[in-house]
Amino acid sequence: MKIVASLLLTTLFAVSPKPQLQSPIESTARAMLTSFVSGRFEAATHDFNDELRPMVTPSVLAAVKAQLDQQVGLFYMVKEAHQRTQDGFRAIELIAKFEKGSVSVVVVFDPFDRIGAVHFNPILVPAIDPALEAVARAILANFMAGRYDDAAKPFNAEMREQLSPASMAKLAASVAEVFGTFRSVTAVHQRMEKSNRVIDLTLSYTKGNVAFQVAFDSHDLVTALQVAPDSRQ
Repeated sequence: MKIVASLLLTTLFAVSPKPQLQSPIESTARAMLTSFVSGRFEAATHDFNDELRPMVTPSVLAAVKAQLDQQVGLFYMVKEAHQRTQDGFRAIELIAKFEKGSVSVVVVFDPFDRIGAVHFNPILVPAIDPALEAVARAILANFMAGRYDDAAKPFNAEMREQLSPASMAKLAASVAEVFGTFRSVTAVHQRMEKSNRVIDLTLSYTKGNVAFQVAFDSHDLVTALQVAPDSRQ
């Protein structure tokens, strides 16, 4: 699907930092999480230190996963990884995307790079800001109607440079070619993406669902816009 690949490459307008190489402890944290969400609980404890292993056994991990399955559903991907300190020890926080929300997975390491603590904390979904939702819906309405100058009015200066009315017209044509005719907005969610608040609109088209994502900075200006196939399909 060359058109879909092109669509995905041209719809993200946020400025992204260059990817960084994983540190050894981040790789260990990711391996633990991969084993955990796959139900391989013995493997998940492989890098636990001698103090943690007797307390957080495979059966304990199985119980934690059963609770998370009920709360947040299926695991999708790791969205972010951050290194920090916790109680004086190095830690890796993985922001993991699940079917019904995100989970902060904090893996704390001892001085010998063994895992000394693990925390799975579902991230509460923030209430939807009605003002931000109204702006996102207005951008969508103008985008669908071909009023691209109006759609760009809430953009910050950088977004105006990156996404011109002509670019939006090409994007709208690509969306119509790939997904068909717009039907309706079927879901609205709000989340945090680093320092930005993001309004996610799920759009129903004749050929599938589309994720229309609008990111806002601290001044309520649009700093990123993404139109892509809905990953939850």
